[in-house]
Amino acid sequence: MKNVKLFLALAVAMLLGANTSNAQNLTDTYWRNPKTGDWVIGFTEKHVIYDNAVWDIVEQTERKGGHTLTISNGSETKRIKVSPTKKEERIITIDKKVSVKCSPITTSTLPDYPTRDDRQGFKDNGYRMGDSVTIVGWLKDIPQRKKAKIIEEIGVFLDNIFLDEYIGHDISLDSLGRFSITVPILNVTEAYLIDHLNVVEPGETYFYLHDYATGKQLFMGNDVRLQNELVAHPFNYVRKQMRMRSATEEEVLQFLKESDEERKALDEELQQCIAEHPNLSQRYIEYVTHLHNMAQGNNLMMAQFNRPKFILPKELVDYVTTNIWNNAHQHPYTLCDFGTLMYYYTIHTDHCINSQSTSALPLIERLADEGAITLTDKEADAIERFQAESDAVEERLKATESEEEKQSVIEVFNSSELVTTINALFERANVDVHATITCDKALHVLDSVKHTPAMRDIYLSRKLYDFIDDMRQPLTPHITEWIERNIQMEVAKATVMELNEKYLALQRRDFSSASLKSSDDVKGMSDGEKILRKLIEPYKGKLILLDVWGTWCGPCKAALAKSQEEYEHLKGYDIVYLYLANRSSEESWKNVIKEYNVTGDNVVHYNLPAEQQTAIERFLGVNSYPTYKLIDRDGNILDVNADPRDLDALENLLKVME
Repeated sequence: MKNVKLFLALAVAMLLGANTSNAQNLTDTYWRNPKTGDWVIGFTEKHVIYDNAVWDIVEQTERKGGHTLTISNGSETKRIKVSPTKKEERIITIDKKVSVKCSPITTSTLPDYPTRDDRQGFKDNGYRMGDSVTIVGWLKDIPQRKKAKIIEEIGVFLDNIFLDEYIGHDISLDSLGRFSITVPILNVTEAYLIDHLNVVEPGETYFYLHDYATGKQLFMGNDVRLQNELVAHPFNYVRKQMRMRSATEEEVLQFLKESDEERKALDEELQQCIAEHPNLSQRYIEYVTHLHNMAQGNNLMMAQFNRPKFILPKELVDYVTTNIWNNAHQHPYTLCDFGTLMYYYTIHTDHCINSQSTSALPLIERLADEGAITLTDKEADAIERFQAESDAVEERLKATESEEEKQSVIEVFNSSELVTTINALFERANVDVHATITCDKALHVLDSVKHTPAMRDIYLSRKLYDFIDDMRQPLTPHITEWIERNIQMEVAKATVMELNEKYLALQRRDFSSASLKSSDDVKGMSDGEKILRKLIEPYKGKLILLDVWGTWCGPCKAALAKSQEEYEHLKGYDIVYLYLANRSSEESWKNVIKEYNVTGDNVVHYNLPAEQQTAIERFLGVNSYPTYKLIDRDGNILDVNADPRDLDALENLLKVME
């Protein structure tokens, strides 16, 4: 009798368990159409994922293993009928209109698609302005221990080839981990989506699910085969880079051989993957192959920085040209990291053709002939005399043995009215001269490499964008007219002109600040230590944080952008911030200060003549930018690390000095 009771109890438990299972067996299940291979629908305890959206379950009933659900997205309601399981499949019907026989997705990523997709190429909008991509998704059941880190780091990062950087777009999650974001897109683009590298195309909407409880990572959408394949079949990069400095030609060619061997191994991995998954799409194969090309090309061309005079062996350059560069023009340039390859490849071309030999004075005469600048009679005469007089100085230097006398000859010449006139002319024609050199060099490089009209416009716009960013001054009408004639792609022009307008507005803004000091205080002085002592004399009794920087220096400007944060953080200390600008034009100097609001009652700026700035830097031993020095209350220059980019460390240092 006891055994009978036990049997009955087990039977009841099994029956109840079966009923419970049937009532809940849709929870956390995801279903695909086995004919197309696409993910169709997903069910959670309170929600349904369908048609690129998360819907609330308003009502759900279960009968004999089948389910009927009413779902709502707040503005629309749908009725879903799910048949009982038959041979591990269910028929799912939406609003009595759409019926699909579906199979469960039991793997962490979407299984292989049932048929091949032999489409070649990617969507190409011609780099049109105004396009966007929408990414909707759900990071479901994020573990509590990972939540803070994931929320802090998640985003969508799209490669902007005109700026040569990834542009980040923050994602806000709701309480369940859901999100939706629409971002501008230049063309089919390599993107970091949430937690992996993928590809997005203009005009598309993608739904991405990462279910941390089940491990599922799935894409839903109109055409998401490539995206699902990239998640299901991760790939490796060509990673080998040149490590040694001042490498010999033989060492560089050995590096090429090793890189080629790594590339062949990756190609074999890809072929093995194709053999194991014969229905992989042609677009997946194209993308991974193209990515291998870009990574290898970047690593090989970066080796130029390990070479004397930055010149690589012809064999390596020919390899990159034939196998990588020439093939890169088959796809939209935004697809992979072409922007980096373009930078390294063209900068090496520039070194090889020595297009930096443009002479400034003949260029000024050319600009005068073109009407870009107007020369006074005095300036025209100075240009005409300059070469002959500088040649005469050169001859005198050759005939002089005493270093002291040589220095005297140079100083006399540099202080002459002729040189003063030429220097003033360079200052006035600064933007035109340097921008024209930039344009001439860019065209010279383009004439030497294989390119398309699209690449030409991308390259020219990038060079001019970088020029404005370096100079922190707007272009002159002469150069903007050149852009109008020479760059056809609207988004390329717009990228340059948007930055140009920013600095035009800054230049027009009235700016008078007590922080800007005149170099008249040290006029006629030449000894670096004495000049610096004179500059800091008014602030004796205070701590002085000295910043040697330049408007052309990217890290300097990145640090200056956080000046107000620095001032606020260290407001409890009696500090004077002393900034000395290196080789920076007056307009650029003022524009950077205005742009980042590097001003305050305890902020002091000098833009000294080049000779005086050089003398100070020689005294301080400056060999990189920015350079920071901390000066104590008695005027002693301390041998400490006073870098304000690590504010906590700097504050700890200041506490010790209190």
